Amino acid sequence: MRSDLRYIALCSLLLLSCNLFDTRDPENPVTDNQTLPTPFTADILFSNFRTSVGQMNIAEYEKLFSDTAAHPQLFRYVPHQSAAARYASVFSGWNRTMEHEYFRKVISSVGTASSVQFQVTSAPQIVTFQSDSAVYTFDYLLFIPHTRTDVALQQFAGRAEIAMAPDRNPPVWRIYRWTDFETRKDSSWSELKGQFAK
Repeated sequence: MRSDLRYIALCSLLLLSCNLFDTRDPENPVTDNQTLPTPFTADILFSNFRTSVGQMNIAEYEKLFSDTAAHPQLFRYVPHQSAAARYASVFSGWNRTMEHEYFRKVISSVGTASSVQFQVTSAPQIVTFQSDSAVYTFDYLLFIPHTRTDVALQQFAGRAEIAMAPDRNPPVWRIYRWTDFETRKDSSWSELKGQFAK
C-alpha cells in the first residue's frame, strides 16, 4: 500500500514537471536604449541629456524638454546667429515638437549599423543655480554618421547653454531653453538642426 502511494506520488510529480527540460523563450537582450532615471535634480537631467543623445534614445530624448501643460516655461531653442539667418524659416517657429521631429530624422538617417558619438569636451559650468533653476554651459563635439546626401557635414562642434527648471508638480526637471554658440564656422548644433528640419 505504501509503495503504491509512493508510485502515484512519483508519477504525479513527473507529470507536473514534464516540461522541466523544455527550452524557454529567450529573454530580451539588454540594450543601451533603456529607461533613464527620473530627473528629480538638474544633474540627473543633464546626465539624461548626454545619455539619450549618445544612445540615440528617442523616447528618453523627448522627455527632456518642457511642456507648458506641466512646466512654467515653454521650450525655446536659440540657434547661433549665422544658422538663424541661414535657416530663418525653420528656426522662427522652433518648438518642442520640432525638436522631437528633428531628432527622429537624425536617428532614422543614421540607421542601426552606425551610432552617434557625443562628447562634452569641457567640464560643464553651472552658470547659475537656485532651488528652482540651473544653467549648464559646456563645449560639445557631435559625430552623426548619417546617410543624407544633401547634408555635407557629419561632425558638429560648438558651445551650448542649457537652462532647466522643475515642472510644477511633481518637481521633475526639464530643459526650457537651449542656446547654441558657434566655435567653428558653420558647424554648430544649429547647423545640424537647420539642415535636418528643413
